[in-house]
Amino acid sequence: MTDTIPAVVLPFPHGRPPLLPARMLSEHAYCARLGYLMWVQAEFEDNEFTLQGRHVHRRVDRDVDGELPDPSQDEAAPRSVRSVTLSSEREGLVARIDLVEVDGRRAVPVDYKRGDKPDIPEGAWEPERVQLCAQGLLLREYGFECDHGVIWYAGSRQRVDIPFDDALIARTRTLAAEMRLLAASGRIPPPLD
Repeated sequence: MTDTIPAVVLPFPHGRPPLLPARMLSEHAYCARLGYLMWVQAEFEDNEFTLQGRHVHRRVDRDVDGELPDPSQDEAAPRSVRSVTLSSEREGLVARIDLVEVDGRRAVPVDYKRGDKPDIPEGAWEPERVQLCAQGLLLREYGFECDHGVIWYAGSRQRVDIPFDDALIARTRTLAAEMRLLAASGRIPPPLD
C-alpha cells in the first residue's frame, strides 16, 4: 500500500477548496454522478431522508467545532467530543466528525446514520464504511491511534464497529483519488442504471 495521494487542483465554482469532504466521498462511493453534482456543481436539494438525517444529527450538531485534546498528553479520563472538524492536505480530505471518543492517544470516530443497521456481513454499506475510514485517517493525521470507527444506526439503535484494515484504507484512498480526477475532468458521469 502506498501513502502517495495524487494532487489535483479542482476547477470549482465559488472558490471551493480542493480538500475532498468525507461526506462527498461517501456520495461518490454510492454514485459517482451524485458525488460530482453535489461536490463540483454544488447541486443539492433536501428530501425526506436528508431531513430525517438532520433530525438524527441534531444533538451532535448542537456543539459546533468541538476541540480534541492533544494526543501527546495522556489524559486520565476518557471523553467524547462532538462535531469535530479536521482536515489534511496530505490526505486531501476534510470532515466534520459527529462524535469522537477519546481515551488518551486512542480515538474512535462515531458517525450517526438515520436508518437501520443493514443485514450484511460487513455491518454497513461501503459508502458509510469509506466515509468513516476517511475520518479515521484524519484522526491519525492529528496524532491519534485509530484502528476502527463506529457507525450508530438511529433507526435500530445499534452501534457497529468498522475495522480500518488495509483493504478499507486502500479502497478509501482509491475512491478519493478517483473523485478528484473525475472532478478535474469536468465531465459529469452517467446516471446509474
